[in-house]
Amino acid sequence: MALVDLNDQIISQVRQAADIVEFVNQVTPLKLAGKSYKGLCPFHREKSPSFHVDRAKGLFYCFGCGVGGDVFKFLALTERFTFPEAVEHVAARVGIELPKRRKASQRESDKDDLLELLDEASEAFHQALLHFDDNPAQRYLRKRGVVEEIVKKYGFGYAPDSWDYLLRRLGQKHGEQKLEKAGLITPRKEKSGYYDRFRNRLMIPIHSETGALVGFGGRSLDNQEPKYLNSPESEVFNKSRLLYNLHRSKDSMRRVDRAILVEGYFDAIAIDHAGVPGVVASMGTSLTSGQASLLRRFTRRVVIAYDGDDAGRNATLRAAPILLAAGLDIFALDLGGEKDPDSLIQKQGADKFLEVLSNASDIFTFALNQWGGDAAALSGREKADRVELFVPLLSSVNDPVVRNDAAQRIADAFRLEFETVWSRVRGKAQTGLVERQVAGRESSADKTVLIAAIQGKLPPGRLAWLREDFFNDPACKTLFSIMKNDLVTGSPIDFTEIATEIRGEAELTLLSELTLSEEVDEESLRRIDENLQRLEARYVKRRKLEIQREIVEAERAGDAGRVDELVAEKQELSRMSSALK
Repeated sequence: MALVDLNDQIISQVRQAADIVEFVNQVTPLKLAGKSYKGLCPFHREKSPSFHVDRAKGLFYCFGCGVGGDVFKFLALTERFTFPEAVEHVAARVGIELPKRRKASQRESDKDDLLELLDEASEAFHQALLHFDDNPAQRYLRKRGVVEEIVKKYGFGYAPDSWDYLLRRLGQKHGEQKLEKAGLITPRKEKSGYYDRFRNRLMIPIHSETGALVGFGGRSLDNQEPKYLNSPESEVFNKSRLLYNLHRSKDSMRRVDRAILVEGYFDAIAIDHAGVPGVVASMGTSLTSGQASLLRRFTRRVVIAYDGDDAGRNATLRAAPILLAAGLDIFALDLGGEKDPDSLIQKQGADKFLEVLSNASDIFTFALNQWGGDAAALSGREKADRVELFVPLLSSVNDPVVRNDAAQRIADAFRLEFETVWSRVRGKAQTGLVERQVAGRESSADKTVLIAAIQGKLPPGRLAWLREDFFNDPACKTLFSIMKNDLVTGSPIDFTEIATEIRGEAELTLLSELTLSEEVDEESLRRIDENLQRLEARYVKRRKLEIQREIVEAERAGDAGRVDELVAEKQELSRMSSALK
């Protein structure tokens, strides 16, 4: 993408010029329904249309799955564009020439320098692999049956058994400080100077989702620990938010709506090179929530294909709750006695792997096979311990129907009553459930008041009285603070300007939801004062607790003036509280 200056004025100009209906129509057909357009949501399966698009406001929102935003957000979700890429794409479509950025910021320049350095390091490793005669990396690859085509396609390299191979090749051009920032060298502990981080290792380049080379995984060639050494955390390398091979697989993952998640680099390479689409590696067994969220951007279904031994099966069941919590549907493979996907493909071929893949079990069936196969022979205490193993899985499922069905299957497998299993989950989740219910009611009151305000249903006096502190939901608070002046004066609201001014995803989604909601009905309007009072009462209660804490802190600091101010404010809040009763 070209270096362009995406200031707020340019973004607003492009957003106003875009016809969001035209962009959405290319993905899902829309029909005019009143003032807005409706169609089937492209982001979840549905039979009745709940996806709304407003041409004048430039916003979309699905009342079925809760996804919403502007034309840039729509392109980010459907085309996997970054925000700058989406703006540039829309600008090109509507004929707006974007101004070129005069100079990259220092941070961006430093980041580009690191990426350039990593590219040069990768080339240096690759040259060592090809031209160091009969080196350990070549012998290791021959032993694994890795052909030259794979070596070139996946950019394998060799870090020689030397303390300064990279230092000598790249140090003079880039300097030691930059090599250290890139994670390529390490400072000596006992004396000054540096040495190469990777020594006598097979080097596997790791890329970001955009395809930028951001780090390496180094496989030990002489049994030194660790077996796999990754690049350290840096400005460009964050292992918890990276998935190996995602840059090659992301498009096919979205196309087939499935990702295959493996542990190691060679498993991903074997599957990918065999032509099976959508494989990524977690680069170890400790999957993170960041990696799960990354997967959720491209698919709803994940098949875990970890190693076939007990350690691999246990790792599968540790990773599953993290993936379930991200809203993914999880399946797992039984490799039929093979060590890992790489060995299965090498011994039995890609067709056999595809057969195994087609027989993937949903995660609860997989877990029951692992933990419940001998249920009939278990004592009561042993059954209790086994059922407890399922609690993290059940608690992570967002869909109550799926969760209840899984709990019933577990109960049947262990010959227990449903309530016996369900009570374990309910006990763990009860506190969180109550908190979510309270938060849901509070958020609903916030939204009802804001919708009424946007639709001009609140009297000017009530609008002037309403304060942003009354809102508990952070996104509602932000939107009200931006729109309050227009709401009080009755000025037309420029939704494209508001979309430019807000910064968070939550605020943009909320703006879409509120502005595309149906007209507030008479029953809701009759209860609007009740909602307003709820907002005020909640604020008074929250602020009184805050003041009490602030008084204690002010007294500790000996700030008598501040204490007097807080006491006076607390008394005013008490008067407000009395008026509400």
